[in-house]
Amino acid sequence: MGFANRSASGLVTAGLALLACSAAWADPVAAPPALSLAFHGAKYVTCTVDPARQDVRLYWDDGQGTVLGDFNALHKQVTAEGGRLLFAANAGMFDPASKPVGLLVLNGVEKSPLNLADGAGNFYMKPNGILAINARHHAFVVESSEYPVLLPPPIWATQSGPLLVHGGDVNPDFMPDSKNRKIRSGVGVTATGEVILALAKQPVTFYEFAELFREKLHCPNALYLDGEISDFWTPGNVEKDGQHHFGPMIGIVAGPPHEGVTSTPPTP
Repeated sequence: MGFANRSASGLVTAGLALLACSAAWADPVAAPPALSLAFHGAKYVTCTVDPARQDVRLYWDDGQGTVLGDFNALHKQVTAEGGRLLFAANAGMFDPASKPVGLLVLNGVEKSPLNLADGAGNFYMKPNGILAINARHHAFVVESSEYPVLLPPPIWATQSGPLLVHGGDVNPDFMPDSKNRKIRSGVGVTATGEVILALAKQPVTFYEFAELFREKLHCPNALYLDGEISDFWTPGNVEKDGQHHFGPMIGIVAGPPHEGVTSTPPTP
């Protein structure tokens, strides 16, 4: 079911794994590859991870109230916690004070509440949605109103908007002939639970970006994360440290689990 029927079945992801990378990166201590691909004349970079095998976390502050804000600070935070940052990306919208606009759950702690209000801007284009990962290392992209019924409750969650694809359907508000082209980033989840992050390397429309997730990446549910400020971090890309300012960030980490996380991804 998609935008035409937003039932509880929308919580179940459907689709195939990333075509550009036949399986999510399986080594839990190696950096997942950032793969370049072309789709309908536009260039993208994608990264696919399996949260059942790699540790996918969300970050925002240092635990003492100081916003991390960029990849450099995130790298230092992960290192200070005894981990190793394997990959990072921006992970949701934020206000001028760097506070999340919507829901943010870090290691089971709600840092910012669910936001179902109306307003102006991409975040408020309905339906918006949430990327959530629970303690069983199952990942979901769901419509925001569906979040409260997720069980078990997610330990990591970030809200953004709009939803690009829901139940296999492209957001009906996106027009194929739109001229509104921007750099865009987003995240989708496959039927087998892989998380796919995608970054447009040239301006694209919402419709084109949604089609990337549905047709090329085969994600039945996908969420827009942000626009021009979007970026990926991989080990060795030190020139990107501090290049952009972010609110929430997603990190793929090798190392000890956060205190309070009851299980860790199994090793091969």
